Formats: sequence, C-alpha cells, structure tokens
Amino acid sequence: MSVNSSPAVVRVPRDSRNREIHAAQVRLLYGNGNVGVVVTVVAATVLGRLQWRVIPHAVVLGWWLCMFLVAAARFTLGWRYRRVAPLSLEAGVWGTAFTIGAGLAGVAWGAAGVLLNPEDHLENQVFLAFILGGMMLGAAPLLAPLPKAFLAFMLPTGVAPAVRFIVQGDEAHLAMGLLAGLFVAATLITTRRIHLTIVSSLNLRFENQDLVDDLQAAKSHAEALNEQLEVRVQERTAELQQSTQHLKTVISQREQMEEELLRARKLESLGVLAGGIAHDFNNFLAVVQGNVELAMMQLGRNRPVRAILEKTQSACQRAAMLSSQLLTFAKGGQPVRQVVSVAKLVTDAVDLVRAGAQTSIELNISEDLKSAEVDPGQIVQVLHNILLNARHSMPDAGIIEVHAENILIAGAQGADNRVRISIRDFGCGIPADVMPRIFDPYFTTKPSGRGLGLATAYAIIAKHGGSLSVESKPGHGTVFTIDLPASLAIPAPQVPAVSEILPGTERILVMDDEEGLRVLLKTLLRSLGYEVETARDGAEAIALCEDAIVCGKSFDAVLLDLTVNGGMGGLETVSRLKEIDPSVRLIVSSGYSDATVMSNFRKYGFDDVLPKPWRITEVSQVLRRVLARAQDRKAQSGS
Repeated sequence: MSVNSSPAVVRVPRDSRNREIHAAQVRLLYGNGNVGVVVTVVAATVLGRLQWRVIPHAVVLGWWLCMFLVAAARFTLGWRYRRVAPLSLEAGVWGTAFTIGAGLAGVAWGAAGVLLNPEDHLENQVFLAFILGGMMLGAAPLLAPLPKAFLAFMLPTGVAPAVRFIVQGDEAHLAMGLLAGLFVAATLITTRRIHLTIVSSLNLRFENQDLVDDLQAAKSHAEALNEQLEVRVQERTAELQQSTQHLKTVISQREQMEEELLRARKLESLGVLAGGIAHDFNNFLAVVQGNVELAMMQLGRNRPVRAILEKTQSACQRAAMLSSQLLTFAKGGQPVRQVVSVAKLVTDAVDLVRAGAQTSIELNISEDLKSAEVDPGQIVQVLHNILLNARHSMPDAGIIEVHAENILIAGAQGADNRVRISIRDFGCGIPADVMPRIFDPYFTTKPSGRGLGLATAYAIIAKHGGSLSVESKPGHGTVFTIDLPASLAIPAPQVPAVSEILPGTERILVMDDEEGLRVLLKTLLRSLGYEVETARDGAEAIALCEDAIVCGKSFDAVLLDLTVNGGMGGLETVSRLKEIDPSVRLIVSSGYSDATVMSNFRKYGFDDVLPKPWRITEVSQVLRRVLARAQDRKAQSGS
C-alpha cells in the first residue's frame, strides 16, 4: 500500500484568477447600481424643479425624460443581471453593458451642465455645479470597482460643465471652470485609490481562499494517512482470524438476506392477499345481504323471523366495513372524490362519537374553513377511527379537543392551501416503543382490536394526497393531525337520501361471473317490475345485446361486473356495447375499488357505479338514476 508524501494542491491559473477578480468587480458594480439609479432620478427631479423658472420648460422636460429613460434602462439591466446570475466568463460583457449605462448617465449629466446652465442666474449656476459635483463625488465609491465605468460617467459629467464655465469668459465663471476641472482631477485620483484598494482586497480574499483550500487539502491528506495507518494495523492484527471470520460473515449475511427476502415477500403479498380476499368476500357478502333483504321484503310483518334477519343484516354491514378496511390499505380502495364541506364531515363524525359516550368533545371549526375534494365516506371513517381511539384512551371520561382550520404550507411549487384537522385527547398517551408501529396493519394493543383502524386511516389520507401525523407523551395525551388539500370549489347541494325501493319496467341485462349474484339480481329486479336477463361474462353479454337489437327489444341498462375470472370483464366489454347500442346505459359493479375505473367510471364509458356489497335500495336507486337521465336526454333530443 503506497502513501503519498504530500497533498496535491491545484493552483488557480493567473488568467483564471484575473477573471474571478473582474467578475467580483462587476458584482460590486451591480450591487451598488440601484443606489445610483435612485439618486440619479431624485437629483434630476430636484434639479429640473429648480431650473424650471429660468430654463425653457421643453428643455427641462426633454432633459428629465432622457435622464429617466437612462435610469430605467440601467435598473432593467441590473434586474436582468441578478436574475441570470452570469458566470465569471461573462463578466466582460456585463461590465461593458454597465459601462455603457454609466456613460449614458454621464452624458445626460454633462448635457445638464450645458442645457440647464442659465447665463443670468448665478445662484442657479452654483446649484447646478453643486449637483454635478455631488453626483461625481457620490459616483466615486459606487463606480470605483471598474475604472472604465467611472471614467465613462466622470468625464462627460465633469468636463462639459467645466468647459461651459470657462467659455463664458468672465472672471467668476473662469474660476468656476478651473475649480470644476480641479475637482474632476481630484475625484479621479481619489477614485483610482479606492479602486486599487478594492482590487487589493479582492486579491487578498482569493489568496486567503487559496490558503484555506491548501489547509483543507493538507488536513484531508493527514486524515487519509492516519486512516491508512489504522487499516494497516487492523490488517496485521486480523490475519490470524481472517479465514474463520470470513466464513462466519458469509453465513450471517446469507441468513440475513434470506430473512429480509422472506419478510419482503410477506409484506408484498399482504396487500394482494387482502385485496383478493376482500373482492371475493364482497361478492359472497352481496349474495348473503341481498337474499336477506329479499327475504325481509317477502316476510312482511313476521316479527320473530324478521328480527333474526335484521341481526343477520347488521352482521353483513359490519362485515362490509371490515372488507372496506382491508381494501383501503391493499392495492385498491381508491377514493371516489367529490367536493364536500369539511366542517360538515367533522361535525357529523363528532356527533356520531358523542352519542352515548361520557367523554366530552369540544369542537372548534374556523368560520371560513375551506372545502376539500375527498371521498366523504372514507374521511368520516378516518375521523371516526381516531375519535374512538381518543375516547378509549380515557375510560374514566375526559375531554377531547377537535380543531379544524385553514393553513398555508410553503413548498417547492409554492404555497399549498390545506385544511388541518387536529384531534387531541388527554389520556394515557402512546409509549415510545409502540409509536413506530401504530400505523402498521394488524398491530394493536387492544385485546379485542383487529389492528386495522389507524392503518386504514393512514392509507386513506395518503391516497387523498394528505398527511397524518401523531404526537404523544405518555401520561399527558395524544394529538393526531390530519392535513388535506383544500379546494376553492363550492360543494354541491346535498340531495336528501332516498331509502325506499324504487320499481321499474325497463329491460335490464346483468353480467356477473358469480351465479348466486346473477340469480339474486334476476329475482330481485323481476320483483321490482323489470325484465331481466343474465350473462356469465362480457362475451355472452355482447351476444345477448346483439340478439336483442335484432329482435327490436334492446336493453335499457346493463350492469357489468368489472372483474371476471377467466373471461371478458366489464372494462373490456364497455366499448363493444357502446358500438352495438350507443343509447344503452352502463353501470359498473365490483367488490374491488380499482383506482382507474371505480373512482373515475365516466372516463371509461360507464354511466354510474355500484360497489359491492350493495343493498336493494342502492340497486334500485342507481337504476332509476341512470334510466331517468336517459329519459331526460331522449326528451331533450325530441324537443
């Protein structure tokens, strides 16, 4: 192992250093540029106002306008320089541009010494000389970093008035001209010294930077030498145990890789398994729930049996909620969004948790709270889960504080409007060793818990583009904070919920790969007055639609299952059905909430959506809603 004797220090070439110094000079010029522009405009305005009485107005206005345009151009040049932040190689171009601007300003001031010099008003002439001298003196420190810029300003500003005074010939003006020339020479000498001081300071700064770089390189080299020496000692010390240790390391690494691979496969399959189970479970649950409701409709007032069926129906609803939680943190469960009032969502969730609880909930909602484009059912589920956790953390009652407000979060893309909902309890808090796992699925500290509440809440908020965070201190309580993207849109008016079952007489086609669902829907819809046919998959549905059109008895609506095992599903069928009968109404149904279809069904050609498991009222209402829209369109086209 070789060791370098000294660090490699790269020296900056002289030409490159000169370019860096010149670039620093130009930066100083532009850094002071706005001061000169402001002073120029103010001084020009004051001078023009004073000479207004003794100089023709057109001359004063013309000169002031010229001065203002030059100042505006210099300001624009400075603004452009600061925006583009040019490299040192471009400093020459920017320095030349600044020099031209300074020269134009100097010419304008020199013109003032000639055009605004009243021959019969000595006091105005003295004030003019005072203004010009002040401008030269003020420009000295501002323009000293670049001599050519100062010369471009100084010579026309100082020489033109001096020559004008001398040309007048009398003793007073001759003295004024000579003094003006002397002032110009003195200012040039002073500015030269300031310039040399600036250049010396810049040289010293870069030399100090070189020294710092050299010291840093030497330090790094010393550290490298030290590390190399330590490696040598370790290599010599470990030679006797090298073969045995190597074998142990290889075995340990292999076992660790196998464990990590097994853990990754388990986690990867968890979402797929949960989604697949929930999808099939929803299909079976729809059959059970639909048959229970159908039996309740036919039993009428048979109270003993009806009570049993109502308990079964309640169990089905709880099972549907569990299935929804499985879908939420699996690969599906995408929100079906709409613009809603966040204040109403929070109020509804709080009212639901308040019912029958000893815990007091204090609600504080900002009056100007913005809306949000969310899935209202999923967000209420999140709030309900967190509020229940807060209530359970205080078994002896207590207070839960709920706040909702608008916030503004600064980000890389600019300010982001958000709605923040915070839920604070003063219960036992969350232990530090438990905190990292509270959002993991199936992790729970409750004996009767399933470990899905917070995991579901976290997945829902993430899929809405928001964030869910928690702060807790054992013994002092917990705060959950939900941030959701705000919406400036106004929520649509709430349509009163219709709980009655709506009949119909239209022709309906039901496509589903589950035979139990097909039989159930056929029985149900026929009991409501519809004419119903069923199909196992999309191919059979297409064939039935073609035959129906040939017979002059086309279907008014088609209910399509999204996923068909081993056959054509709803997504593959929709375009073909639209080609066969453009007027047919299509409804997509699935036990799995797919992101691109169930939440954006219109984008894929469907007219409505019916998630599984459904209730009889939901089926009847979706059909009436779709068929009513179809009738409205026919009426409009006929009129």
